[in-house]
Amino acid sequence: MMCMIPYLYSYVFHRAARTAQVRLAGLFLVGLLSLPALGFGQAIAVTGRVNDVSGEALAGVSVAVKGGGARTSTDDAGLYRVEVPSADAVLIFSYVGYLSQEVDLAGRTTVNVSMAPDNTSLDEVVVVGYGTQKKSDVTGAVVSFNAERLQLQSMPQTTITQSLQGRIPGMNISTTSSNAEGNGNNIQIRGRNSITAGNAPLIVVDGIPYTDQLSEINPNDIASIDVLKDASAAAIYGARAANGVILVTTKKGTTGKPRISYDGYFGLDDIAHLPDMMDAESFYRTKVGRYGEGALTRTEIDAYAQGVDTDWIELATRTGTRQQHAVSVSGGAENVRYYVSGGFNQVKGIAINDDFRRVNVRVNLDADITPWLKIGTNTQLGHISRNNMPASFSGAFDMNPLTLPYQEDGTSLRIFPWVEDEFFSNPLEGFNVLKEDGTRSVLSNNFLEVDVPFVPGLSYRLNTGYTYRYRGVETYYGRNTRSGLQQGGVSEIDNWANEDWIVENIVNYNRTFGDHNLSFTGLYSAQKRVNKNHDLNANGFPSDIMSYYQNALATVWLPSDQYNAQQYLSQMARLNYAYQGRYLLTLTARRDGYSAFGEEAKFGVFPSVALGWNLDQERFLDPLAWINSLKLRVSYGVNGNQAISPYATLPQLQPQHYLTTDKQTAVGFYPSRLGDPTLGWETTRQANFGLDFGVLNNRLTGSIDYYRAKTSDLLLNRLISPVNGTRGLTQNIGSTSNNGIDLMLSATPIARGDFNWSVDLNLSHYKNKIVDVGLYDAAGNAIDDVGNRWFIGQPVSVNFSYVFDGIWQEGDDFANSAQPDAKPGDVRIRDVNGDGTINADDRTIIGSTVPSYIAGLTNTFQYKNFTLSFFIRTVQGVTRFNEMMNTFFDGRTRTMQREFWTPENPINTFPANRDDANPFGVNYFGKQNDASFIRLNDVTLRYRLPATVIDRWGMDNLEVFVNGKNLLTITDWEGLDPELSGQRGMPQMRTYLLGLRFGF
Repeated sequence: MMCMIPYLYSYVFHRAARTAQVRLAGLFLVGLLSLPALGFGQAIAVTGRVNDVSGEALAGVSVAVKGGGARTSTDDAGLYRVEVPSADAVLIFSYVGYLSQEVDLAGRTTVNVSMAPDNTSLDEVVVVGYGTQKKSDVTGAVVSFNAERLQLQSMPQTTITQSLQGRIPGMNISTTSSNAEGNGNNIQIRGRNSITAGNAPLIVVDGIPYTDQLSEINPNDIASIDVLKDASAAAIYGARAANGVILVTTKKGTTGKPRISYDGYFGLDDIAHLPDMMDAESFYRTKVGRYGEGALTRTEIDAYAQGVDTDWIELATRTGTRQQHAVSVSGGAENVRYYVSGGFNQVKGIAINDDFRRVNVRVNLDADITPWLKIGTNTQLGHISRNNMPASFSGAFDMNPLTLPYQEDGTSLRIFPWVEDEFFSNPLEGFNVLKEDGTRSVLSNNFLEVDVPFVPGLSYRLNTGYTYRYRGVETYYGRNTRSGLQQGGVSEIDNWANEDWIVENIVNYNRTFGDHNLSFTGLYSAQKRVNKNHDLNANGFPSDIMSYYQNALATVWLPSDQYNAQQYLSQMARLNYAYQGRYLLTLTARRDGYSAFGEEAKFGVFPSVALGWNLDQERFLDPLAWINSLKLRVSYGVNGNQAISPYATLPQLQPQHYLTTDKQTAVGFYPSRLGDPTLGWETTRQANFGLDFGVLNNRLTGSIDYYRAKTSDLLLNRLISPVNGTRGLTQNIGSTSNNGIDLMLSATPIARGDFNWSVDLNLSHYKNKIVDVGLYDAAGNAIDDVGNRWFIGQPVSVNFSYVFDGIWQEGDDFANSAQPDAKPGDVRIRDVNGDGTINADDRTIIGSTVPSYIAGLTNTFQYKNFTLSFFIRTVQGVTRFNEMMNTFFDGRTRTMQREFWTPENPINTFPANRDDANPFGVNYFGKQNDASFIRLNDVTLRYRLPATVIDRWGMDNLEVFVNGKNLLTITDWEGLDPELSGQRGMPQMRTYLLGLRFGF
């Protein structure tokens, strides 16, 4: 304060001395300003409302007349009033965190504006784990999505994973299976570092590690999602951060009147794509052509004669329906803030009997007990039911079309549609199965925060987290099902209970000393996780009347129990330093202990360092006024991976029932897995080089990152010879490397008045390879492990097979080929090693199952109150085994329609209809195995009712929308879908939604 006195004295003295001059100048200026009024009349009043892209009112937006003049700001309802000198004036709307807009009045007196978020705002707060930072101060590779951006780009979604799919560079979310629950997703950040250990990222919700499905969190409760991709950003989570970290922050209450919001929709689902399957005629001709008429059973002969042609897939499916509703209330007084929400989601899937329902309740509360003491809780209660047994899609794909689903009465199901083959049960037998499947969960994160009064900038925070999840499944197969008929009724009782406790002690210190800003975070945490499983399988009941409530009457009991516990102990320190906001330094070190590792290897230390340089703060860039932000980032760090079973270090025994000499049974044990007491951390070292930029008034923003990573001491589950008494062993051997580029661009090509066009693009390219797997030749060079399909210098997951080289044709020179015994119509195999013989040595690598490129493109157009957005996603460079292209046909299961080679139709793409036409079992036939695709993932059209309408109803916003998902896929893949892991399971769904959102 003392240093301000001379300045204030000088200011007052000079101001007094110039008072007379100021008054004279003021009179002169008033005269000048009066001239326009004299010539053109009174000033014109312009009114309107300013919203964000979701329709929520924005308070405090600056509204100014371009060229000088009146200036005002919006009130709590987003309303403003400003006077302009003429009807052709231009208004400038600006707000921190949003793109500024200039609007030509063109004679209008009412102007409503929708402002798009500025994704590179330097004042934007980013969650970085155990705290937050301004985006300009972040040194790691972090991608942040706030609620508005998630809402704009991905509305509406059933799950969080859908919201993120294809949106974040370097993060690939693939839909591996399709079901009503919508949780069949696989998440990977920057490819695969590990071969057999887990590659899933760590998920943290409100500061606490989260082990359940992301799909169980209500998407409408999300305030922001931050993804930590490089080793420096993720190093604060050390042992579990080698595969990246996803930070989810839920919404909080704010001081003010209660705000009520609703978001919901109704929708329909149908099958996005089905392959052309064999009908009865094709199945009959294929079977007779391959095996002769003698291979037909009496059921098939009679059915064919009667014209039976059962489409089992059609019988197993329906038009699905879905609905989702979310209601929230938020607000607060001076010292207490609250956010309370409830969510309901119900899906009747495309498979008959595939029903799912989820109910969530969330209470987020924080209170200022004193000026220096704050407490709070973030608690979610959830219940999920999956009652009923869905129709079997695999059974529907496999079932012979020359069979009947129902008895002669047309209502009761046949237990065995194919009388002569009791291996196949009725794909629809789920109708006859009694099943109750329910999950109850509690997620409670609580905190106490103390701002130490006598040490400015010092605070202490205690986080406690508790997660409980219980799932109980009761299933009964009566005598009207295959297993129930064969075993006199079957009862299955399965119970899972998972509990997780965590306590975190966090110290933060943040001070600014002149040009220097220093912040420190220290952590000490302990976590314990317990998993229990109790199963009972019983059969042989006197009747089916009491279903699974009669287990005491069973003649055979098979109980099973499992228990495992894991414990973590961690210490972490992070130091952030900034000089003049230009030069940034982050140092992090974390020490983790994990109970599952050996006695000498339980603890690991994971350090990192990162540097940042805000070049836009440098004077030498002042002439380049079109550059708004420019930052260089460099980081290097070490992360760990402990994704193995809790008892992998110990030898394991498996119980087995043995028959004794007196024909009694006794329980014995055999070794099921060898232990390794030296097992320790799988370690990933990663370097990252990044550039963040914003140009042209932030109309174009983006980031580009290049990274290189090496993972060593792999937790490798190796198959070994059964002479060891077991087939598996986990060891710390081998290493992989992974490098790639992440690109993210956001552009606003047009932002003028009523029309706004924004584009978001992200692109990732990554390449991993195996460096060694612990096998070496005599010279010490790493060699392949062919038995496990691990190849030095190749990606961690490849296809290894013979190369399809066309079809042998009549007139070909068989005798002088590598397949002298081949016949016309046989598969031609490439002689890879050129030794003139086809054998196992001719197998080679045929592409990778890991994509080399992934990208997403979102275009959003806003005109007045209408918003149209569409999202395209692509995955390239994937080759996979396509079970639908298998040449195997046993006369029992149907397959896709086939165009076989014949002398009259000498095609070069598929062999003749013979068992011996593909003697080496070639499964890769060119483009049909290319799992690359381009997909129109999402199209949404929204209409927001005008403020003049909703104001009369006392509402803040009201909008309706229509949405379509998975509308079009461009691919060479033949089968259900290139992304699904199995091609005989539930197909991908195409979804249509009609929804409503409002708030007041």
